[in-house]
Amino acid sequence: MNVRIDSRTIGDGQPTFIIAEAGSNHDGKLEQAHRLIDVAADAGADAVKFQLFRAEYLYPPNVGMVDTPAGNIDFFSFLQQASLPIEWLAPLKQHAEERGLVFLVSAFDEAAVDALDRVDIAAHKIASPELTHLPLIRHMARTGKPLILSTGMARLGEIEDALAAAKNSPTVLLHCVSAYPLPPQDCNLRVIPTLCAAFQVPVGFSDHTMDATLAPCAAVALGASVIEKHFTLDCTLPGPDHPFALEPHDLKKMVNEIRRVEKCDARARAEFLAQPEIAPLLGSSIKQPAPSELELVNCDRRMILVLRDIAKGEKITTDAIRILRAERNVPPGLFPKFWETVLGVRAARDVSAGRGLVWDDVIAR
Repeated sequence: MNVRIDSRTIGDGQPTFIIAEAGSNHDGKLEQAHRLIDVAADAGADAVKFQLFRAEYLYPPNVGMVDTPAGNIDFFSFLQQASLPIEWLAPLKQHAEERGLVFLVSAFDEAAVDALDRVDIAAHKIASPELTHLPLIRHMARTGKPLILSTGMARLGEIEDALAAAKNSPTVLLHCVSAYPLPPQDCNLRVIPTLCAAFQVPVGFSDHTMDATLAPCAAVALGASVIEKHFTLDCTLPGPDHPFALEPHDLKKMVNEIRRVEKCDARARAEFLAQPEIAPLLGSSIKQPAPSELELVNCDRRMILVLRDIAKGEKITTDAIRILRAERNVPPGLFPKFWETVLGVRAARDVSAGRGLVWDDVIAR
């Protein structure tokens, strides 16, 4: 099944859709964001992608210090500084389209989705930690736009739930391992054919390895229709995503190599995959959390977290709870799929702010 995003068709027999992931590597500077667009276009990518988030709708304020590829940082403060202003969307989209790129943005809350719709975004993107945020996926699906869902940390059942939340929206899945950077032995690229067979939608690969070409090209040889890769102007810039991102010359090298591999016939692809340096990337065909992302499964995904103290007997309302990522310093809570279940229920005990909402908070023993 093919999916149409703007002027590009994604699926079997189509050119690989290459997303140059700028993310938050604009560092809060509009001029730098424009330079990133030019780098993506000069490299020959099909799309450039940014991220639209608000710190308070992504993490709780007490998230604390977080270990990142760029070191230990005050993560909430970083997010406040790195957020992309909504007023940038229109000029960045215009610039991207003038350079022949599809303009994409990962949305992390419902207000971000609505803002992107106002600039007529071509498709909506769900990052891996949001794959279980079913209310957000449903909100995206109501726009009628195609959805791109990253599947880091996920099992098949969780992907199935996400696709059900997407209803009949045209959907692309990206195999992903949520490790930054990603060890080659955890790539498990054989998952790509598994996802193709299981869900009958176009499948790609969101790559976090340090090498510019090996994993992306191996993924294409295995049938990936999309490649997403972080890039930066300079790997030495401060910020958590710069150290593992590709610099401009490597981004161009990746695009050129992907274009070479996608033209290969089945025999040439098989010979490419048989190279000794590719073997560690292939791994298992089972879609499950890889060893390098196990720590993130219980702390980087969305949970129902308590914003303020809730008194025993008080009805639980939207001003008291929010669907956020827990991170390592915050006790986790119920999955977002239980959001509608707990709203309006009276607290079974006093509930303190700054932790996850759990069943004992809403079910009297």
